[in-house]
Formats: sequence, C-alpha cells, structure tokens
Amino acid sequence: MIHSIWNDVCQQPTLTATRPQYTNRVSDSTTQLQQSIQNVLHVLDDRAIVLTLSADSATALRDAAAMREISPLSPLGYLREAAIHSEQGRQQAVIDICNEGLSVVDINDPGYSKLQQAKSDAMQRDNCRIDFISQLPLDVVTHILLPMLMHDADDGTSNPLKLCPYLDVSQTWFDRVLQAGGGAFRFNIYDEDSSNQVTRFAQHTKAACMNYYYQGNWQSEFLRDANLCSLRELKIEDLNQTTNVDQLVSSLKYVSNTLTHLTITRSRSIPSLPGQDEGFTVFAPPEPPLHVAGIMINCPNLETLDVGYRFDTDFKYVPPTKTWPKLTTLRLDHYDGITFNGQFLEILRRFPSLKTFSLNPCTETQYMTMIQRYCPSMRDLQLTTKLRRSPSRARNEQQHEDQWMNEGGGGLERISISEENNSYYVTWMDMCPMLKQHHNTLVHLHMNLSYGSIKDRELFNLEYPCLKTLILQGYSLPKAYFGWWIMRKAPFLEELSINADAIKSDPSILEFTPPPTLKKLEIDFFHVNHLDDRTVIGRFMHRFSQRKEGTTLKELKLCFDNRGDCTPDHFVASICHLNQLHHLTISYISRRTSWQIDDFLKVLVEGSPRLLSLDLDADITPSARTIKNLQNLPNLRHLGITMVETAEYDDSWDALGNLSQLHSIVIFSHSRVEGSFVRNLKRQRPGVKIVTTLRCSKTWYL
Repeated sequence: MIHSIWNDVCQQPTLTATRPQYTNRVSDSTTQLQQSIQNVLHVLDDRAIVLTLSADSATALRDAAAMREISPLSPLGYLREAAIHSEQGRQQAVIDICNEGLSVVDINDPGYSKLQQAKSDAMQRDNCRIDFISQLPLDVVTHILLPMLMHDADDGTSNPLKLCPYLDVSQTWFDRVLQAGGGAFRFNIYDEDSSNQVTRFAQHTKAACMNYYYQGNWQSEFLRDANLCSLRELKIEDLNQTTNVDQLVSSLKYVSNTLTHLTITRSRSIPSLPGQDEGFTVFAPPEPPLHVAGIMINCPNLETLDVGYRFDTDFKYVPPTKTWPKLTTLRLDHYDGITFNGQFLEILRRFPSLKTFSLNPCTETQYMTMIQRYCPSMRDLQLTTKLRRSPSRARNEQQHEDQWMNEGGGGLERISISEENNSYYVTWMDMCPMLKQHHNTLVHLHMNLSYGSIKDRELFNLEYPCLKTLILQGYSLPKAYFGWWIMRKAPFLEELSINADAIKSDPSILEFTPPPTLKKLEIDFFHVNHLDDRTVIGRFMHRFSQRKEGTTLKELKLCFDNRGDCTPDHFVASICHLNQLHHLTISYISRRTSWQIDDFLKVLVEGSPRLLSLDLDADITPSARTIKNLQNLPNLRHLGITMVETAEYDDSWDALGNLSQLHSIVIFSHSRVEGSFVRNLKRQRPGVKIVTTLRCSKTWYL
C-alpha cells in the first residue's frame, strides 16, 4: 500500500501567508507529527520483535503490516516482515517483501541498503541445499521417503507437479530419486502443465498414465514432441464420445520403438451398459471405435494391449500374412465392441504368441478348439459371448473338432466363459470339446452357462487333476447349469464358488464329498425364495462338516441379493458346524425379509470360536450389546461392519472401539463416512487400521 493518509499530512505544507510566526508554528507541528509517526513505528517494531521471540508470528506479521500501512515509504515495516519470514525459514517470502520495499523506498534512505542486504542473505540461504538423501539407505529412500513425498497413486506413479521440484534440488537428489525408481520415473499426467514437467525428464520416463483425454489435443502433442525414448508402459484413461481416437492411435507411432504395454479405458461418466445411467439413451451417439489393427501397426513392439473402450477387430486392410509375434496379452472389453464371424480365428492367426486372451463380446465360440493350433502358448482364455450364429455353424464346428481335437502340445490353465441372456444358450455345445481338450491342465475354471441335454457320458467322466478354483454362476437362466458335475471330478480343488441355482441343478450334487484340499467356499443365494430351496442348500453346506477327518474349510462367503427372502439366519447352524472356519464374509441386501443380525451373531459367537476375520456387509447396524459380545471371539483380528452415523448408535461405536483383540476394522456405509464417529474411533484405537468403504447398493455376485 504505497499511498497512505500519513504521506500527505506529514509533508511540510506551503503557506500562502508569509508571517514568520505562522511559518515556524507549522514547521514545528509538522516535525512533531513526523516524530510521532516514527515513535509509533518504533513501538510497533519493538512489539513485533517480542511477539516473534514469543513464537506469535501471526500477530508479529500483523504489526509489520500495520507499519507498512502507516508509512509505506519507510523501510521499517518491510525490514520487520522480512526478519519474521527469515526466522520462519521462508526465504522466498523474505525475497518477495524486500523486492516490494526496494520498489518504493528512497534509494538514499539508509534502510534501502539494509533491504538489499536482507534480500541477498535470503537468496544465499535459499540456494543452500542439505544433502541428506545420499546419506540414507536406498531402501529407506525407496520405500519411505519418496512415497511420503511424491507418490499419489496406488500403482506407484507420481504427480509430476509434486515430483519435479525435488528433482531440481540438486544433481545428487536427481540421481538418488532416479536410482530409487529403478533408473526411471513413473508419472501420472493430469493436464498440459504436468505434461510440460514430464517433457523435461522424458528420456528417464518409463511409464505414464494420461487422464482426461477429452481436454484438448495436448496428449497427442506430448507424445509427438517429448523425447520419450524410454517409455515402456502407457495408460490412457477417460476416453469418451468426443475423443479423436484416430489422432490418438496415430500419435502412438512416436513411442512405438520402446512401448510394450498399452492400456486404454473409457470415461467413468459413460455407463458400462445402455440404461445404467439416466442420461444415457439408445439414441446417444456410439463411441468412435479404436481399431486394433491400427494400434498394432503403430506399435509393433507391444507385448500387452488392454482396451476397455469400444473396439474394432477388423484386419481387412492388413496384408493376410502380417502377424505380431511379440504380443502375449490381449484384452478387449466393451459391450458394443465390433466383431464379426471369422474374426476370433483371425485374432488367433495374427497373434501367434498369445498367452492371455480376453474378449467381450465374443460372437463365435466354435473356433475355441483351434486355439492350440494357432496359439500354442496360450494359458488364459476369458470370453463373454454375444452369439451371432451362421447357418453353417454345425458343419464348421464338427469339421474343426474332428481336425484339431487330438492336437498335441500344452493346454489352457485358465478358462472363464460367460454368456449373455441373448446368447440363445448354445455356448455349452462349444465348451464340451474344450473341456475334453484341456481338462488335464486346467487350474482355474469359471463358467456362467446353461445347457440342454448332454448324451456324451465321456464328458461327465473327465478328471481335472490340476483344478484348484471352480466358479459356477448363472442368473435367471431357464435351463440347468453347465458344469455342475465338475466339482466331483477335481480331487485337489481349493476354492469353490457356486450359485444357489447351480446347487439345485442335479440331486447328485448333494452327494458331493468335499476334497481335503478345499479351503474356500462361496455361495450366492440369488433369488432363493422357497423353503425347499433353503433346505437343499443347507444340506449342501452340511456336507462340508461331515468328513470323517473333519472339515478343512477355512473361508466362507455368503451373498444374499435384494430379491429373495432368504437370510443368513437360515444357515447359522450350518456355519457353526464348520468348526475350523477362520474367515466369514456375509453380503446382505434385502427388501423382503429382515435379518435378525443380533440373534445371528449371538449364535455365531457361541458356535464359531475360531474365527479370525468377520465381514458383515449388511443393511443394518448391530446393537451395542451384540458388538460387545464379539469380545468372546478371542482370536478375532479383523471385523467389517455396517455402521450408521447417528446419535442413536453412539453406544455401538463405543462398543466397537472396545474390541481390544482387533487389528483392523472396515466400516461399510451407504454414504461416505467422514463424521466424528470415525475420528473418535481412530483416536480411541490408534494402533488399529481403520478403513471406510461405500456399500454396494446392487445385487452381490460372486
């Protein structure tokens, strides 16, 4: 504030009258006024010094500001504020206030040179660097210091606006940070400003994640202009209908020499399926597709391509003999992806080294038996079918099966295949020869298929000697569930996830004897409404506690949807019979029948004393008495529970904090938990890891 009322009143006035006595009196009064102002400045200066020594810097800065306001042309206020900032170690603030003072103080004022000296001293201090980073062990720098200072994402990427200032500290800092990062940087690029920072260190950038692609063309310009000579991994997020995907694909050629891993995902604001968002209609313009062939032409060295965006798998403009043998992982996932008959086989031919292949949608599954012919290294296959069958399907299928069923070589270790409701329930016909081909090598099998009548008895007798994980799903399918018999043919099964309707597929399932290796069981009670259904499922669960050697089941997960009338109360006795159970998870969403959670937990505490972890993701909060009763589970180390932030549940929160045996707590909530309840809980239990998470409002699926 350069202009002040005191600037004018402290100036010697020019009198129009020339009487000597008047001139002397005005001169004396002006001098006294100037002295009074100086006295005020010195008093404020003295008080600011004392306040600074008393660690009351805020009030001291207020007095310094008052000094500058009273006399903007005096150096005293600027010098005092500079001294306060210097005491705090804020050298840049010292430089700024000195520059402000030097711009208004008279150059002949003795305080002018003091301001110059204060600025010079601050600049010297600001240029000093403490080299402690080179003295720290590399493990401390890598796992403690750098994540604390710079990492802002779970994948280890850094915000360049946070990281780059540390790289500018000194060459020692730069070298040490680079060494801790394995000789390269991983950046999360949000906008053009952050991309400019990355450009400075482009030659040391190994991985980059670019967000919000719809904001201008800076991403393509960044890929074109930056010297990303070490870039191996690139993730591009948040594409939408306005994205110029052709420009994006074209710009990839500038990093093609080194790029080996590419991931592209759609904006979260676009629903995953039509109708999942009120703003989405069938009349909305489709997303412009990403051409897989174009991506591979521009990035021939890719080893992994993961596209979670509308794609097109047409290779008609590529020479028939062109292949990309370096690609080992291909994931294409979008409900409206463009695939045609024959393109499944075309993909196999174009990428002969594939080990992992995921395709959604897959319009043809009859060529699955050809996988080992064209991709002998493939071990992981994941398909979601949307079938568009050609009239010659049966003939083609039989031809391919006869020709390649007995092909030698390795087999798939993981198969995941699901069919949509509009798939006409025929995928199982193609799955039969696949099981015959790969049953000896399968380790993980996930199927969501219905089927009709199977007359091939050989299929039911196949053994699965390597199978460890089996997932059988299906929802509202009119036919039986494909694969229900496999659990009886897997002697080393470790994890079983099954839908309630799959359990009812065949009476012989109730004779299933769990293998001694089975440790984890998941059951989804989808649309279980009848007493008979609950009885059947209860009998199935009881099989796990009837082994002569005792149950080996350690982990149980039960999911209840919002359409059935089944509750965990119906199965608490079966749960308690699993006397070796360590981990229990219950996801409960129901509008028909209320869950008597207090009664359930009372029985559970008495019948399952070995529990180590308990997750209750439900609609309701247990009473304080029930939570307190969990103290009778002495081995319980983890608890997940739904809590409501209202005064009505004060006692429940207090009881939760008094569970002294817990090491971790997860709070489920319909809305984000940010209230005093969680803060008080953290203060009450500082050594316990406490996490809050939003509950899923939709049906839980396994």
